[in-house]
Amino acid sequence: MKKKLTILLTGPVPPPAGGISIHIQRLSHLLEDEFTIDWIDESRQKKAGIYNMHSMNPIRYFGKIRKADILFIHSGNKLFKKIHIIAGKLCCKKVIITLHGYGNRRKQPFRFIDSMIFRMADKIILVNEGIKNKVPLPEQKCIVKHAFLPPVMKHEPALPASILSFTVKEKAVGRVLICANASRLDMHNNQDLYGLDMTIEVAKNLLAKSLPVSFVFTVSSLESGADVFNKGLSKLKEYGITDHFLLISEKLSFVRLIENADIVIRPTNTDGDALTVREAIYFGKTTIASDVVSRPEGTVLFKTRNNEDLEQKLETEINRVLSANHPLGNAVTPQEDYKSFYSGLMNSVAE
Repeated sequence: MKKKLTILLTGPVPPPAGGISIHIQRLSHLLEDEFTIDWIDESRQKKAGIYNMHSMNPIRYFGKIRKADILFIHSGNKLFKKIHIIAGKLCCKKVIITLHGYGNRRKQPFRFIDSMIFRMADKIILVNEGIKNKVPLPEQKCIVKHAFLPPVMKHEPALPASILSFTVKEKAVGRVLICANASRLDMHNNQDLYGLDMTIEVAKNLLAKSLPVSFVFTVSSLESGADVFNKGLSKLKEYGITDHFLLISEKLSFVRLIENADIVIRPTNTDGDALTVREAIYFGKTTIASDVVSRPEGTVLFKTRNNEDLEQKLETEINRVLSANHPLGNAVTPQEDYKSFYSGLMNSVAE
């Protein structure tokens, strides 16, 4: 019997949940029947039985790489990406890297250094075409492939009772449910990266117009973002909209929340190929996102960090949803053979 290939996935392993960590988790489910899956975790939250990069144990680290056939890198950390590629090649392993994004503000000589190290990989997956314009890479090694993988619904936990109760209650009285999420409340260019501040301001204005709306904004981790979170809670109380705006920091399945929502928003001021947007479209939900990057077909775009434009687009879509009597929607994304793509890639690289 042919020996199973061992795929070593590197990147943040959930929890906390984020776009890259969820992608890795779903990828492991997709491939686990055909391949042996191992992990190198990069998140700050360590998990029993999974090696974590922050433990700084080079013996275990290189031991993991030596046992693998393919090193599949999904790191969001600039340094870790380079370490993994160099270590993989020093151990004579096949290396694949997925670039889930690449910063617009990355300057020389760092772009040149990145390019030289990335091209050491055997294959480079780019989650969008725009990355090609930011860092020069060998065309023959590059594959443009969005990062979305369908959720494994049997592994998705039910929503916490308090949140499910809120969504059911609000929708029962005819309110349009709008949801958004953030992995962490980080700042980018001295602005709220995930647009919590915008969402609160727009919610206040829409409710002041007596539009029947409710919001749920989830934050996976308060690491370095507790002050922003608490400021958001204070704003909600100041505006008197806590009855119709649920701001929570709780581990939950955002996919389950999307299932219950009418509209999903992504008000970020920087982004890659956002999983949230792909999931919302997959479930047939009205999806509104900033125009900071190219978005999938079907996304309603608003001008990045422009409250007035977001409010206008939301108001239009809220009225559309109301006139359609709260349609649940159907999946509209073409159903790709995701397993065939990744399985074929692993086998071709290993040859």
